Amino acid sequence: MSMRGVGFTLRDAVALGQAAGPGTRLALGPAAEADIIAPSGLALTPQEARDALAPASRYFFSFGNQAAFPEIEPLAAAIDEIAEQSGTGFMLACLAEPGFGRFVYQGHLFQQGQLVADLPRALMPHLSGRSVVIPYESVAAGGATLTRRISAVREQGASLALLDAVDETQCAALAPLLSAQLCAGGPAWAAGLPAPAATLEPPGGRTAILSGALDRQTLFQLGIAREKLPLRQIDPQAPDVAGALAWAAAQERNFIVSTSAPPDRRGPATTLAADALAEIAAGLAAQGVEHFAIAGNDTAAIVLRRLAVRTLTISGEWEGLPWLHGGGYKFLLKPGGYGRQHLFLGGFGPQIRLNNAAE
Repeated sequence: MSMRGVGFTLRDAVALGQAAGPGTRLALGPAAEADIIAPSGLALTPQEARDALAPASRYFFSFGNQAAFPEIEPLAAAIDEIAEQSGTGFMLACLAEPGFGRFVYQGHLFQQGQLVADLPRALMPHLSGRSVVIPYESVAAGGATLTRRISAVREQGASLALLDAVDETQCAALAPLLSAQLCAGGPAWAAGLPAPAATLEPPGGRTAILSGALDRQTLFQLGIAREKLPLRQIDPQAPDVAGALAWAAAQERNFIVSTSAPPDRRGPATTLAADALAEIAAGLAAQGVEHFAIAGNDTAAIVLRRLAVRTLTISGEWEGLPWLHGGGYKFLLKPGGYGRQHLFLGGFGPQIRLNNAAE
């Protein structure tokens, strides 16, 4: 892969890796031999951004690949560093993501029809350079008109050009333009990579499903899954790691350990629950568990760090998500808000055979 990719979060790096296809190598933290760099922590730091860009024919900064849009200030700091370290001092980006109903018009970011941010105004205090919007009229005109507009913005000294995109068709039309830039950014679709051949990879072996995600969709999926799979609910404010491990050791098939909870049962925002799940993952690994499905971006990052996993390789897909192999383990990372209602039962739950009468 001649492109050097950088993810703002672990989820952003995995989404870009999935777009690139099986065999793509991810590293948690800067590594010269990797195709894509993910942060070693929860989000990319300016120092990691500075260290991430090994020589390549082009650079792509992957961000905005989850339901919640990232915090502007650390995102802007990372954009600054990547644009500078790429050698161009300029990044062309599109922040639209049709999969989450997220679009941009006249520099205003909307999600599910609701205004999220006036992007130039939000980014301006945190960028060392100037950001400019490439408005809908130029994007709709396309072709030479759009190319000239981008060239003019760059020649005028802007460090970031933000493309409007109001629907999925416009996003698809912009992908080749973004992929032709030396330095570009946005959700994984904006990398303009050719679609890889889909390779299904069903779960194999006993799988531990660890859930620390807090979104409504994950809570709904867990509620359905607990009817068929053993589930151990952990108090996110007072996690019993030893009790969870003793319970898990007695399970003969796939199981769920969850700290996910509705808002009235969460308490103050800390990493206590994710840290507990990471300790549980380490204990499960010591018991011989090698396959993990993890719900929640922050939880996944903390679990991987606890298991000392530094590199991951994209493999086949299951339930629309890629398996990642690394450190002798196999991971399926489910972002918050993702997946159909029976996701945790798709290949993880018990197989139900219909008798002849039922057929």
